[in-house]
Amino acid sequence: MINQILQSPRVARVYESIVNAVFPRSCVGCGLSRKSGGDYLCGLCRDDLFVIDDPLCNTCGIPADIDYDYPAEGFECGWCRKGGFRFNRARSLGLYDSVLKELIHFYKYRNQPGAINEIEPFLRDYFGTCREEYQGYSVASVPLHVKKLKERGFDQSFVLAHKIAEILDLPLLVRPLKRIRETFPQARKNRAERFQNVRGAFEVVDTEAVFDRNILLVDDVFTTGSTVNEVARVLKQAKAGRVQVFTLARA
Repeated sequence: MINQILQSPRVARVYESIVNAVFPRSCVGCGLSRKSGGDYLCGLCRDDLFVIDDPLCNTCGIPADIDYDYPAEGFECGWCRKGGFRFNRARSLGLYDSVLKELIHFYKYRNQPGAINEIEPFLRDYFGTCREEYQGYSVASVPLHVKKLKERGFDQSFVLAHKIAEILDLPLLVRPLKRIRETFPQARKNRAERFQNVRGAFEVVDTEAVFDRNILLVDDVFTTGSTVNEVARVLKQAKAGRVQVFTLARA
């Protein structure tokens, strides 16, 4: 009977808030008690989340290596100078380490879509300084394969895209793409293997939705850029306009 009652999302949220008030959830970042901060991070871990800032590559957004002199406006990394990407530009909120990495893992692998509320203030701060750059864009997410969606229980990139569309007051494209082939895990593959692994894994299923539109493509983590690059390729093949990428983290 109790399980049936808790199946109601509203009741479940109230129940969770009561439980958290009595037995506070530990901080996702450091594992200690959250005496201050948000629902998932303590105040110290919130302050320790490293947000990427200039100098960075104008195309892929990777922070400039200390070996470079301070780069001039329009600086591009070595890979981007070779013309390796099909998207027009990519940016990430922060580095995929320590606090942000732990928060993304908690959000993504432990079926915790509510953790987006912990990320939202950082997104609002980030887009508050550059929202004009995305005017006229439509927001889309990198889709999960249907098998992975069933395993995970939710599409973390779509939830993120929904929040970004809300912050920027932009239209959200609801699954104009699909992942038509399940791919092998990318973790232990080199750059060339990653690009080959995702080749042909996506297709546009709603060409009218993307035709001649500028797209803000959203995903959780940018490592080599192979996944977002392949999605950008099929979007442009379907006659989309500019494709800009945004991810929570840059590995």
